[in-house]
Amino acid sequence: MKFDHKKLDKLIAKNGLDECKQYIYDNARSIIQLSLLGEETYGNIGNSRIVGYPDLPTGMEWPETEDGERMTFIAQLNLKDIKPLDREGLLPEAGILYFFMGLDEPSYNIEHKVIYVENTAELAKCEIDEVSVLEETYGEFVSYRLSAKEIIQLPTYAYMNNEQISGDDTLYDRYSNMESELFDRDESYIGHLYGYPEGQHDDCELEAALMIVAAEEYGYKEEEIDKLVQHFSGDKKKAQQEIDDMIMLLEVDSSDAVGFCWWDCGVIHFFIRREDLVNRKFDNTYLSLYSS
Repeated sequence: MKFDHKKLDKLIAKNGLDECKQYIYDNARSIIQLSLLGEETYGNIGNSRIVGYPDLPTGMEWPETEDGERMTFIAQLNLKDIKPLDREGLLPEAGILYFFMGLDEPSYNIEHKVIYVENTAELAKCEIDEVSVLEETYGEFVSYRLSAKEIIQLPTYAYMNNEQISGDDTLYDRYSNMESELFDRDESYIGHLYGYPEGQHDDCELEAALMIVAAEEYGYKEEEIDKLVQHFSGDKKKAQQEIDDMIMLLEVDSSDAVGFCWWDCGVIHFFIRREDLVNRKFDNTYLSLYSS
């Protein structure tokens, strides 16, 4: 993963983490952090925003659930602003990504739609004359404009190698302090693209790969990878590659300002295969919810 080594080096030295410098280099990830910029006034068409009303091409139908209910608009991201922060070079150069979802019950394989529109010349604010499915359950959300910046993320607790972050009693504390300095989740934080998903276990990518690739639900057991191996006729290397190539396209956090509370103040994760992202196949994604 590409990232700013100079900034990382300064924090490694500051926190006395030279002994695990190579581990940090090998596992740090460049991510795109999203923050609330101010309540949406709809003065500009096509800006990045969270909930409210999307700016859609004329004639595009609002996504619906299998039961015929209107999905809730979660976010639109203007790639003209996001792409310069994309060190991996996976996102399209321009256009808008839209995220919609149905009810967050159950927490896995949630109904959703990710839509990519390349031509933004004829967009217009799109309102619906009925309450969307999540708003019917949780009430009205507050729309905000979004700002984006690139930051470096270290492996979170679930993804951290405990053998590497060990030694004296203060090593984990120093590592956690550096992690917080890099990734400051203040009140304006609402989510990010790429990086490590929030969670207690390092299995989010496996869960997504099982459904996207093999149409299998995750049973929350280590041996669940066997379902993916079986899908590839016993090829363990191919199965692991699919997990490694699973990209978190967007994580959206709970937010008092917006009105999001994913169960017990959790998060939602949209996942996509790396190959599908490169080829702009946004109809092949997975949405799950994590809450402690």
